[in-house]
Amino acid sequence: MLRKPILALTEDRSRSARVNRLCGDPEEWFDSSTFQKHGLYAGSFDFFVNWENESICDEVWIKRISDSEEISEQSEEELLHLIAKCDGTEKSNRLYLFLKRQEMIQKYMLFRDVPEERWESGGEKILELDMSRLGRDSIAHFTAEEIQEKIRKLRRKPASIGNAGLIYSTSSLEGYLSKRPFFWPGDADTVLYDRDYSAAAVIEFKKHTANSRIPFQDQKITNYLNQDILKYKSLALLRDRLRTGLYVLYYPIPSDIRYMIIEKIEGSPNALYAGARYELDLPARNNSSQMKAFAERFISEVLAY
Repeated sequence: MLRKPILALTEDRSRSARVNRLCGDPEEWFDSSTFQKHGLYAGSFDFFVNWENESICDEVWIKRISDSEEISEQSEEELLHLIAKCDGTEKSNRLYLFLKRQEMIQKYMLFRDVPEERWESGGEKILELDMSRLGRDSIAHFTAEEIQEKIRKLRRKPASIGNAGLIYSTSSLEGYLSKRPFFWPGDADTVLYDRDYSAAAVIEFKKHTANSRIPFQDQKITNYLNQDILKYKSLALLRDRLRTGLYVLYYPIPSDIRYMIIEKIEGSPNALYAGARYELDLPARNNSSQMKAFAERFISEVLAY
């Protein structure tokens, strides 16, 4: 079986990141029937920036966690079946067609969430399924060191995130690589695209916890640009590659805050700033009318679609 990665403490993967119990994960809000009725679909993937020429690479990765070491012995047909079972056949097919339309090579990276020592020793491998080579040597296997070399060739230049690495990560592999020069690529939290497979939005989620130094009402992009400039520059480069808009959605974990803040990020990748700013009610994930109201407001007001 495969599953989507779960954000957890790098040092203790049994401790998952906090979520808003009422509203859940923002990714769920956009992968809803109301968005789909409006012809908008949600996807997510990891992407690379070539830092020599500051361009988005043509290759994107989608990581999925396996619960069995037998994943390394599966055939192409069996792997596609496992992916469809994990993500849904229609959703995985749509994302494939969207990325193909964007002239991007889609690769699934499938591996187990084993202790970091296994990655360091080379005793564990990542299975790569290259969707552009189906039917002709689409499967390959790599150690963590070999994956770093693949990342180096794509990224060209190292980009440090600090000696301590990631506090939270979506897998032990990502945590292990975060302490090295060529760490796992960053992700697009949600990319919305339409029936013609054209992008409608790139959306970055920013979580606000009870420990946040900045009051929720004061959340804005200028609080984070200097300390995390490569992240937002990367997202802006992806925005430009997909010819769409970039949005940062700030959402709370404390239950006493009942709204979200959304900023549309304007400007060149080297000179970003917030343009329009919106406040929308948080939808309860188990309340269909609230989910519908959120989707319709987002589409009509934020996207002005």
